[in-house]
Amino acid sequence: MKEKTVRCVDCGSEFTDEEIRDIQSCPTCSSDAIPCAIKNDVTIRINLHELRILTIWASNWAAKLKTPSPSRTMVSILSRLRKQLPEGTCLTIMDELNTLQDVYPNSEVTDSEGNVILPPKKVQ
Repeated sequence: MKEKTVRCVDCGSEFTDEEIRDIQSCPTCSSDAIPCAIKNDVTIRINLHELRILTIWASNWAAKLKTPSPSRTMVSILSRLRKQLPEGTCLTIMDELNTLQDVYPNSEVTDSEGNVILPPKKVQ
């Protein structure tokens, strides 16, 4: 079996060189983002607080962009990070708000312009 060499930054699917030869997008999710080389995976030492600062800034910036691609990529990267962290670790402001809403399910969150960004949870 051939070794997987690249990973889609949007869906996380991994491929061999042969599987992606002569294609212009991810075979799994059709993303046209440049894939990352698996050989460049690294393990870094970072404090969880520092990681949260980085992910909060990055996710907020991605959310402000008008195209879905940076936001989709950010969501995918955050998903892979969450799998490596203790359960319940909040990496973004929306994670924090969702956690608060677990305690206060009838709460509604709006942005500075009055737009609802997190409606009340449906309590059963």
